[in-house]
Amino acid sequence: MLKMNFSYFFISFFLALFALSASGQGLREFKGKLEGELRPDMVHTYQRVFQAIEAPSVRFEPAIPKGAALSFGNLTDQTVQTGRRTVFLVEVAKGESFLGIDLDGDRTIGRDERFALTRNADGTFQTIIDLPLKHPHFKSFPVFVKYHAGFKHPDLPATSRLLEQSVWALAFGNVDVLQKSVLFQYPFDPLSPVMSTTTGLYGIDVDGDGTILNQQFSPETSYARDDELVFRLGDIYLSTSRIDVNQNEITVRERNKSEYQKIELEVGKVMPDFKFVDFESKSRTLSDFRGKFLLIDFWGLWCFDCLQETPFHVSAYERFRERGFDILSINTDEDIEVVIDYMKKNRMKWTQAKNDSVRELIERDYRIQEFPSSILLDPDGKVLILDQKPLRGNQLIVTLEHILPK
Repeated sequence: MLKMNFSYFFISFFLALFALSASGQGLREFKGKLEGELRPDMVHTYQRVFQAIEAPSVRFEPAIPKGAALSFGNLTDQTVQTGRRTVFLVEVAKGESFLGIDLDGDRTIGRDERFALTRNADGTFQTIIDLPLKHPHFKSFPVFVKYHAGFKHPDLPATSRLLEQSVWALAFGNVDVLQKSVLFQYPFDPLSPVMSTTTGLYGIDVDGDGTILNQQFSPETSYARDDELVFRLGDIYLSTSRIDVNQNEITVRERNKSEYQKIELEVGKVMPDFKFVDFESKSRTLSDFRGKFLLIDFWGLWCFDCLQETPFHVSAYERFRERGFDILSINTDEDIEVVIDYMKKNRMKWTQAKNDSVRELIERDYRIQEFPSSILLDPDGKVLILDQKPLRGNQLIVTLEHILPK
């Protein structure tokens, strides 16, 4: 009896080893290196308002020209613990306007602390501010800044200036995957000694065009939240397991197909059906809306940009519902009663999905991290528009007027 148990133990042990090795059979690792410079994240930018000033707290060396307009404000600076830095905008009538920053803290803005503004065709000006870094691989942290010359707002003084800046910088690396160099994108935290592989904006050049498309619903980028994201590259699935900045080595590992959980949307293809519970506690499905042009909107009361879209959604719903248009809002708020009150005050009479019934849809299936985000479907449930611009503000009305049957 003892011999039989002993044999059974060894048979079970080797079967377990075989199953374990089979599950990882053929999974490979690929190595790569980081590029030498960071790039500003120019997709996710934030507005800043500067105010006019006559007596700045710093000295300019050399002095700024007489008659130059001077204003100041704070820009977000990820490289310092305070998270911000005072910046001066110097507008010169005849000459080169620039942004000035006291980088070394000596209360003087020298020549190497001035960043020239280049004029664009649309009348705006822009520059890249390279903030110095103490890092084993990267020497500077780039910040993209655009100045909207001529900006006016009824609630602000005429001397106010509107600027727009990038906040985050992205690192890029090239990894040899099956004898092909593939571009990868990683978030970069200048205050951290290591580069994370689980939190931030990640990307991979899926189509091989040398760029990574950073926009919602793109198959090339996704946000991670304490999760090693899996991307699909053709027929293989990959994730980055380690980035060694000291040795400049990227390690990418192959993953099983079952670990890739993101649902990829494509214009012209049917959006997969899903279940949800509406605000009346009724079980519903996406397919309930077949036969209508449907705007799916991911939003929340906490999102200022989402609230700005409300009047346009109300206008679109009231104007086009008789022409076969409907809205399904995917709400992300926990307090439904507050949302219901907001809906009543703003005449939002369309279907709302409860947050707890679609949480996996938002976080796992579609990895929604930007709000608002919208999708327009045709009556057959096929994706018509994923691009966000035609579905924002008054442009939504223009888009629907053009698409919907008369």
